[in-house]
Amino acid sequence: MSEIVLECDTVIIGAGTAGIEAYKAATEAGANCILVESGPLGTSSRRTGDTPVSFLMEAGKKCHALMELDTYGISPKSKVDISLNTDHVLNNLRAARSKETGDVLSFIYRIPETNRLIGKARFVDEHTIMVNENFQVRFKSAVISTGSAPVIPFELSRYGADSGVYTTNDFFDMDHLPNSIAVFGSNREGLQIGQALSYLGVKTVVFGSNRIWDLTDESVMHTTIDEFNDRFDLVLNTYTTAIEKTSRGFSIYYLDHTNYENHLSVETILSASIRCPKLEGLNIRSLGIKVDRFGCIDIKQNTLQTSVDHIFAAGEVTDLNMTVDFARYQGKLAGFNAANYPNMSTAKKPIKVNIMNTDPEVAMVGMSYEEVVARAKTGRHFIAGEVRASEGMYRITKNDGGIMRIYCDEETKQILGAEMCLHNAGHIAHELAIAMAGNLTIDEISRLPLFKPSYEEIIRSACQSVSRNFIRKNAGS
Repeated sequence: MSEIVLECDTVIIGAGTAGIEAYKAATEAGANCILVESGPLGTSSRRTGDTPVSFLMEAGKKCHALMELDTYGISPKSKVDISLNTDHVLNNLRAARSKETGDVLSFIYRIPETNRLIGKARFVDEHTIMVNENFQVRFKSAVISTGSAPVIPFELSRYGADSGVYTTNDFFDMDHLPNSIAVFGSNREGLQIGQALSYLGVKTVVFGSNRIWDLTDESVMHTTIDEFNDRFDLVLNTYTTAIEKTSRGFSIYYLDHTNYENHLSVETILSASIRCPKLEGLNIRSLGIKVDRFGCIDIKQNTLQTSVDHIFAAGEVTDLNMTVDFARYQGKLAGFNAANYPNMSTAKKPIKVNIMNTDPEVAMVGMSYEEVVARAKTGRHFIAGEVRASEGMYRITKNDGGIMRIYCDEETKQILGAEMCLHNAGHIAHELAIAMAGNLTIDEISRLPLFKPSYEEIIRSACQSVSRNFIRKNAGS
C-alpha cells in the first residue's frame, strides 16, 4: 500500500478529554488540524474512569441506604426478603456509559475524514509523524494528549488474559459482578470501586499503601481511614508475600501492619494501583522530549510546551493525578498555543476541585496541605482551621464524624485550599471554590447568610476556626 502524505498546521495525538479540547481550541484559532487516535474512542474518563466508577458507587449507595433505614425508625411491617438482585448492575452501567460516550463519538465523526486518523502515531522527526505506517503527517506544531492506562504489576501479569485479574479497562465489561474480589489500590478508582462492590454485596477487601488517595493532611487522612474502616474492609500497610492461582480464583498471603501473616481467598482481583502514561511507540525520546521520574512528559506549566518548543503536551500524559476539569483547561491552552506558536498565551489556572465520590465523600480544593507548607517555606505563611462534622444537619441526619481542614493566607485572610472527609464534601468543595474565585476573605465568608440547618454551615464554622487561630497567634506574638 502506498504511503499517503498529509500536511497540517497542528496535529493532535490523542482524542481523550485534553485532546478534544486541544483540537477545538486550535481549529477555533484558525489552524488546520489533524486529530489522531489509536482507539478505543470515547475518552478514558467516560469509558473506564469517572463515568462507570461513579455509576457503580451510586448503585452501591442505593443498596446501602436500605440497610440504614432503621436509623430513622423505619422498618418493614412484616417479615420480607430484602435481599437484592444485582445481576443487571453492570448492564445498566454500560448503558449509562454508552450515552456518555455517544456525545464524544458524535463529535469525532463530524470531523472530516481527512482531518481524523485512527491508528498508532510515531514521531519520525520534529515535524513529522507516521500513523499506522500508512500516513505521513507533516506539521508545524503538535499536542501530545495520549493519556494514561492502568498497568497490571509483574506478579499478577504472569497469569495472562482471562485469568480473573482485571484493570478498569476490562472490569466493567464483565458479565456480572463477582462473588468476591481483592482490590489493589487506595487511589480514587480502587477506593470507590471497592466500597461500591462491598455495598452491592460482593465480598471485598481493598489493599492500599499508607496514603489515602491524594490526601496530604494527616488529620484528614486518619479520619478518612476510620470512616472507611467502619463501612468496608480496608487493609493498609501490608506486604503481599504470595498470590497463587486456584481452581476457584486466587489465594493471597500477606503480612499486616503487625507483621502477622494473613490468608485470603477471592474469586477475582482488580489491579487499580498503577497507571502509566501512554507513550509507548511514540518515539519521543529520539526528539529529546524529557519525561519525569513517573514517565510523564515534562512541560512548562505556563505554556504547556515540552522540551521541544513547538510540541506541547496536555492531560494525564503530564500528570497522573489529573482531573477532567484540569485536563480540559490544559487541552484548551495547549491547542491555542500550538495553533499560534510562537505567539503564545498564558491562562490563569482554574481553582482545582478534586472529589472522590465515596461514602463519606472526600474532597480537596485549591492547594493541598503539602503545597501550603511548601509555600510557607518561601515566607508566605498560612493559618489552618479545623472543624468536625458534629452539629446541625450532620447530627440531624446522623452523618457526623467527618472533618474539614482549611488553609488561609496569613496576610490576605483568603482561603488557599482545603482537604475534607465528610458527607456532602463535593458540594462543600465547590462552594469553597466559588468563594476562592471571588477572593472572599474568611471574615466575609463568615458573614454570608447560610441557611440553618444546612450542610453549608460547616464552611462558616471552618472560617471561624481560622479566625480564632489568627487571634491566638497575634495575641501570642
